[in-house]
Amino acid sequence: MPPRMRPRNPDQLKQAMQAAGYNTVQLARRIGLSKQYVAMLMGGTRGCKPSTADAVAEALGVDVDTLFIAVLSENSYNEMEDDVTTITEEDPYLLFDEVCEITRTKPGTMRNLRTAGKGPRFFKKGRFLLCRRSEALAWMQEHEQNAE
Repeated sequence: MPPRMRPRNPDQLKQAMQAAGYNTVQLARRIGLSKQYVAMLMGGTRGCKPSTADAVAEALGVDVDTLFIAVLSENSYNEMEDDVTTITEEDPYLLFDEVCEITRTKPGTMRNLRTAGKGPRFFKKGRFLLCRRSEALAWMQEHEQNAE
């Protein structure tokens, strides 16, 4: 299952669209999507397939990695062969705020890191962002090693 793509920064995506001389309707026509879909994409409330991200970036004349980031779904992690770990009482799921607390990271900073794909791996369960405790601690350990 290929990863979904999300805008790195919706404002940056809007600026690229304006710089290319498109409005939402024109861009939607250019890449063959509905204007509602493009509006949700521009607002950051909708993800897309990699092929759609490529089409948007090409229409705007910008590199796809500048505008979009790959986001794996919860099921994508379960399908990875090298990511077979067992959840135990010692490795519970943590809520977003709990991850911020144990990593001593401000929520705003953690949101920015998550958006940039540089924070611990979270997944959505309903309206909650969850992360394994071991993932959060491994992320902290990686930062500790990079600081040396």
